Parts: sequence; structure tokens; C-alpha cells
Amino acid sequence: MDKKGFLKIFKESDEYIISSLWNDIELCEEIEVPVFTKEFYPPVIWNYLEKNNINGLKFICMGLNSESEKKMIMIAPKDYDISFMEFPLIYFKIDGENKFRELLHKDFLGTIMSLGIKREIMGDLIVKNNICFGVIAEEKYDIISKEINKIGNIPVKFQKILSEEVPESEFKTENFLLSSLRLDSFVSAATGLSRQKSVEEIEKGNVLLNYNLEKDKSAEIKEGDILTVKKYGKFKFLNIKGESRKNKIRIDVKKFI
Repeated sequence: MDKKGFLKIFKESDEYIISSLWNDIELCEEIEVPVFTKEFYPPVIWNYLEKNNINGLKFICMGLNSESEKKMIMIAPKDYDISFMEFPLIYFKIDGENKFRELLHKDFLGTIMSLGIKREIMGDLIVKNNICFGVIAEEKYDIISKEINKIGNIPVKFQKILSEEVPESEFKTENFLLSSLRLDSFVSAATGLSRQKSVEEIEKGNVLLNYNLEKDKSAEIKEGDILTVKKYGKFKFLNIKGESRKNKIRIDVKKFI
């Protein structure tokens, strides 16, 4: 595969980061040793690479935890022993526990990005009880660890941690009523939007089905599917519970929070 064909696969994604990824692929082919990307990539990219053969290479991806959306990618020759390789990642927590204000995801993210940190070189953030857990490319860690001592006007403690100390993503179980198991019906139930507005979100490329872009509004969803709706969250279709009195399908859904 050449660069043109590679860009075509991810034509809905940012051309700059796809080109950067292709450069890393070419470098791996040239030096015949594993190469780590500098960026963290979204599911539509890393999920495809994990499942498909690109130029005989293998792709191993790692993020904040097992439910990560954004992941750094290791590109390695097919027969290369990677058992001793470690990702150039640093896990951290920012402890902002206080009695005065609840710190939100946007507070931590905004402070980090105000330092000139690009979103692409940092993985997901999990915020729990005023503590933020995150992961960043090793070469950028000193920038945030030395500069962040407050979130807004709240003093915080910055600490490097082990990956095992990162909590799993939390979720809550919800019940949806669907007129059918079509994608647009699910998006409508998940977002509270009308069916027409839900179709517009799908057509805009704001919906992923099992981490792949899905623009077919009539695509059928099934138990176990993971659906991501931009700005509304990530959902896992657990099971069908039956039908309501109005013949709507009742399903259980796990929403990640």
C-alpha cells in the first residue's frame, strides 16, 4: 500500500495526523525496528490497524486503560520480538481534592492545553472525586509536571503513577426504548434528539459503531455493540429486555461516564 491508498482509507480523518502516521509506517519499513507514534489516535484509526494487514506490519496500541478512546501506536515488523518493548508513556494524576469547588474534566483539560500541549499528544483523562488521571507522551511530561500547580484557583498536587493505579472507566446502566434496532433509532434514544436530527449526526460522521465510522442510518445494531456519539458519549448495547406495551424494543445499555 502507498500513501495515497492509506490516506484514502481514513479520508474522514485529519489528513495531518494520518500523514504523520504514514511517515512512521515508512520509517518502520526502512529501519526494520519498532516505531512509536508521537500522537494518540482515535478508535476509528487504531481499531482498523489492529484488525488489518498494512504492508506486513503489526500494530499494537495502548492508552490510559482498557476502555481508552485515544491510543498511542507501536508499529513493528511482523516477526519482530516486541516482548521487551515498552511504550514511551508516563501515567500521572493531578490531585485537586478540596472543600470549595468540584473540578471537572474540562477544568483539567483546559489547564493542560493552556500550556501549549496539543490534544493529539495526550491520551484520555479520567476525573474522579476531583482527581484527574491521565497519560502523556514521555517527552512532554516535564512540561505539564513542572507547570501545573493550580487548576483555576485550586492548588493541586501532580504525581507520576504506575499504569496499574489508573482506575477503570465508570459507567451507569440505562434502559432505552427503540422503535427498531436501526442505528438512527439508537442514536435518537441515546442523545434525546429527534430521528431526523439523529440522522444528521450520523451523516456528519459523528457516530462510530464498534469504533468504526458508520454513516448508514439503517445499519442494524446487536448485543455487544459499542456506539460512540460525538459530544454525547460512549454506549455499550448489553441486551434486549423485551417489548413495551406500545411494541417498542426495551434494551439495557451501559453508558460510560
